[in-house]
Amino acid sequence: MPQHGAPQQGVPQQAVPQQGAPARQEQQPAAGQPSGPGPDGIDWEAEAAALEAGADPVAPADGGEHAEAEWDGHEGEYAEDEYHEDGADGDGHGGFLGEEDDSREAKKKRKEKGKKSGRRNGGACLVVALVLLGAMGGAGWFGYGFYKDHFGPAPDFPGPGSGSVNVEIKQGAAGSQMGAALKQAGVVKSIDAFSAACDKNVKCSTIQPGAYSMPKEMSAEGAVQFLVDANGGEKLIIREGLTSIATYGLIDDRLKLPKGTTANVAKEQINNLGLPAYAKGNIEGFLWPTRYSITEGMKPEDLLKQMVKNAVERYSGLDAEASKIGLKSGYEVVIEASILQAEGNNKDDFAKMAKTIQNRLADKGKVNGKLGMDTTLQYALGTKNLDKKDINDGSNPYNTYINPGLPPTPISNPGDDALKATLNPADGKWLYFIAMSPTSTLFAETDTEHANNVKAYCTAAGQKFDPVAIHCTTK
Repeated sequence: MPQHGAPQQGVPQQAVPQQGAPARQEQQPAAGQPSGPGPDGIDWEAEAAALEAGADPVAPADGGEHAEAEWDGHEGEYAEDEYHEDGADGDGHGGFLGEEDDSREAKKKRKEKGKKSGRRNGGACLVVALVLLGAMGGAGWFGYGFYKDHFGPAPDFPGPGSGSVNVEIKQGAAGSQMGAALKQAGVVKSIDAFSAACDKNVKCSTIQPGAYSMPKEMSAEGAVQFLVDANGGEKLIIREGLTSIATYGLIDDRLKLPKGTTANVAKEQINNLGLPAYAKGNIEGFLWPTRYSITEGMKPEDLLKQMVKNAVERYSGLDAEASKIGLKSGYEVVIEASILQAEGNNKDDFAKMAKTIQNRLADKGKVNGKLGMDTTLQYALGTKNLDKKDINDGSNPYNTYINPGLPPTPISNPGDDALKATLNPADGKWLYFIAMSPTSTLFAETDTEHANNVKAYCTAAGQKFDPVAIHCTTK
């Protein structure tokens, strides 16, 4: 019989237990007892003796309690946190090709590890399920948002709205353009909602350009109906070239107020009307000419604020353009445009008139920067009838016969045509012009040519001609 520990024929030699794994104890055979396993690897004699003695063949040699319940199926499941670099599994298992510890304690540990691994895997499944449900819910919410944005109704206020805001509808504005102006002012919630409501209302096409005082946060349908109703009601049209005094009178008439009411309101509330600082408290030039809707209970200050707001918005980009035409500021652009608007009758002549004014301002010889305009002096005096004393009075800053440069303020409320012409003058060397009729303006480069034009105008108007001042007089 071979010595104990030597490899048996036909049985692989067991590997030496690795560090950290308990070694399996070998019992020496007592005298007269079977010496060990046979050629098939089973010690049949030992097994038979155990059965005869009534012992449990799987019980430990020390006669202790029976081993724990059988393997529950979780032992081999992968658990990343239980990997050991030395090859042991941390519970008495041998490493790869190593010997497995069959002791009761080792079996108990393996069972506990299997239960723990099962709990971990069950928890992991729950987490995955929750993640999937969350992802499905998020996808559903995203899909709902996508549907609302692309196929659902456009965002809209419930209406009817409250407060008041001024809105200008531009000439030729389509439904979407009107909607854009209303959305920017906070009247409607979206352009699409207004456009859809406009398409449904056959009278939407009757909405006219102009300024409207409307409630904020209206429903799109309510906003369309408001504009339609306003066009069927009272309105005030301020034409280009009117002075502030003339505009005040129109407001009084339309609101059925005593004469002078709007003028007093403008004077008392001049700092509350929205004028820019560069206007220095002078409202002339800021009563933007357009169509204004008159609503029940409207006050003069409501209309004045609308007019000023419209003008300030229109003038906002003029500073950047002024230097291109030799002017110092956007306000000077407005002043020059107001002269064009007051002097001219035909907008087709505005570009040539603008060039004439700019030629005179730049001239340092013949006219020496003096405009020589009747309209500037007439504005300051409040009358169209001028005499020699008025023309020779250099103390009046609006007397452009004596004082070079532009007058200190606008002399009327110019419109878009005059502003565009001022910024885009024609090409020419004219130094003089005179409007002969609503459709005819004569231009001249020399004094003689201009004098003849002025004399013809004075005669047609039934006035006298001053050949020295080259001007019409009543005396």
